Amino acid sequence: MIGVSIYPGMDSSIEEILDYMNKAYSLGIKTLFTSAHIPEVKENFLKDFKKVLEESSRLGFTSIVDISKNYFDELDMRKYKIDYLRLDFGFTIEETAKISKEYDFGISVNATTLTEEEISEFIKYGGNVEKINACHNYYPRKDTGVSEELFIEKNKFLKKFGVKTLAFVPSQYRRRGPMYEGLPTLEKHRYLNSMISAQHLMNLGIDYVIVGDEMASDEELKNLSALKKDTILLPIKLLNNLTEVELDLINRSHTNRMDPGEYVIRSQESRLIKKGKIIQNNIVNRRKYYLTIDNELYGRYEGELQILKKDFEADNRVNVIGDCSEGSILIDNLKPGDKFKFHILED
Repeated sequence: MIGVSIYPGMDSSIEEILDYMNKAYSLGIKTLFTSAHIPEVKENFLKDFKKVLEESSRLGFTSIVDISKNYFDELDMRKYKIDYLRLDFGFTIEETAKISKEYDFGISVNATTLTEEEISEFIKYGGNVEKINACHNYYPRKDTGVSEELFIEKNKFLKKFGVKTLAFVPSQYRRRGPMYEGLPTLEKHRYLNSMISAQHLMNLGIDYVIVGDEMASDEELKNLSALKKDTILLPIKLLNNLTEVELDLINRSHTNRMDPGEYVIRSQESRLIKKGKIIQNNIVNRRKYYLTIDNELYGRYEGELQILKKDFEADNRVNVIGDCSEGSILIDNLKPGDKFKFHILED
């Protein structure tokens, strides 16, 4: 579900790269993307690239190798455990179909530019659709990432053929050169927390999310490895002086009611699972994307947990708990019946 990218011959030493691979794998991240198609690589590229493939084979990553025709002809691709080749410049549809028949590894096609006509042509030449996945582009220059609308449109026809899809999110830790501006698929993700952008892609139906940049931080890797497809993890900045009863509710799992209000996300469980009285606390103006809990003055609604989708004035019956606005893109897409939890952000 989650993967990392490895770039031999760029800014990181081979020792850093191998350590990063082992760290990611130990956290349960089992998909690896690497590229033999970056113009700016240094002289040590080919030597380090082979070491990356060897380590990937040793660990057992599901590997996707972005490769040009020149390197495909130069390397013995059968020597390594390569699961998918992402065939870049220089390959015709006919050659791609032939490779899918003659080699054990699968083919990763370009999801962002692929057309239905090209898939039909691939099939016409005897290509095995069951051996392909579709990997979207990443965009090193800011303002050039694709729109959500185009992204959804491309994924729709790929799903018609039963093709698994992959897309990239940027890291906010160590970005890859030469632009150092992040490597997202969607432009709106370029400066977002990777945990948020990864979940947004999952909500849009992507099967695998890959960190596009040079390296994710330890915290990013840990947070990404903890994501689950069936539960949205919402970041929250808590207000001070919360009670134990409030904190207990924040740390529980919740389900958006099947009949949420027009202006609020409503927890289906919170009133039933609260462990004690909710006293008046943090009575302030309620802003869009704030988390609130109704206090004892609200009678039978005591314990009602809501995430707001518009501004409200202060109400002495409603405690403000924290600010979830960093995850606004996730809140806006929460559907009735969706499960969610909170990820508490440190100051």
